[in-house]
Amino acid sequence: MRSVWLKGIRVELFNISDVRSNKQMEFQINATRGRFQLAGRVRGVYVNGIGANTLTISTRSPSLLNLQLKYIVYRNTEFDANIVDFAKIRFSETTVTIPIHIQHLQLPWLFIEGKGQIQDRVTVAVKTFLRYSRLRNAIKAVDQLYPGTRIVVADDTPDHLFTSFQSSNVDHFRMPAYTGYFAGRNLGLSQVSTEYFFYQDDDMMITEETKLGMLVSFLDNTNFHLVSVAVAGHLFATTLDIFGNKSRTCIDQKTDPGYYMAVKNFPGFYANDVGLNAFLASTNEVKAVGFDPHPALARLGHGEFFLSALGRLRIAACEICSIRHMKRGFDAGNYTSGDQELLGLT
Repeated sequence: MRSVWLKGIRVELFNISDVRSNKQMEFQINATRGRFQLAGRVRGVYVNGIGANTLTISTRSPSLLNLQLKYIVYRNTEFDANIVDFAKIRFSETTVTIPIHIQHLQLPWLFIEGKGQIQDRVTVAVKTFLRYSRLRNAIKAVDQLYPGTRIVVADDTPDHLFTSFQSSNVDHFRMPAYTGYFAGRNLGLSQVSTEYFFYQDDDMMITEETKLGMLVSFLDNTNFHLVSVAVAGHLFATTLDIFGNKSRTCIDQKTDPGYYMAVKNFPGFYANDVGLNAFLASTNEVKAVGFDPHPALARLGHGEFFLSALGRLRIAACEICSIRHMKRGFDAGNYTSGDQELLGLT
């Protein structure tokens, strides 16, 4: 419902015979969700449709035409929170379409940054299930390398096997048993109030090579929303090619080289579609996408989040920031037969 100056509209190519014959030239612009005004009028130019959705400008002079085109103003008259109006331009035998993005004014997200240190700007989120010795090591690593950093743990371990890790900087949330991987991620993310969060599985451990400060600097100084890390120095990154029709969609995963391009001015960072399940991300941007808690994805949904994020989040991967993977099985040795069946151990 506001006005915008359509800068840069200009005709670069004229028919020389029309210019020599002093022929009247007509320029027309049409829109469906707004009206046109002029910020200024030029003598020797005829204008029709001021205040209407179709504006017609006529003159015999190319220079006067381009001078008048400098003053076209578009005013949105049909409210929409986020849509595009396609303004169609016709001149001589040429037709051009200009997209005009109509969007409600967005208020900034505000965060308390404190002293600007990692613990003030990043929350670590962990989804755990039975692997308490790995969880203990994961928490210990964060405490040693980034003391004071808040850790949110979402846990759907069965009640008879549950152990609390609640402490001054750990919020351990107890979920109904076997709720699932993505339900736990959603719970953990809902409790994050810092600008960024670092997600890791309970069998991963932050090391000095994780370099959270470098990852924060990357998101601060680029337009990316999420950056995943490597594991044991190995970069996990793929791109996705989507094709199909209205009834079915095919996804082709590409791993060679696994990324689109290197990010300018950030050596070791690459733009891609899918990364490791250890990443630093913008809290509110990821909240807008969320994690699908469908039962089919309850414990095997690693890639689904990145599919949901396609076209919504700008994703990168870093090969010089790395996390350690603690490769061991579940902790508890006193499973019931029902536990073993649900865990796929029988």
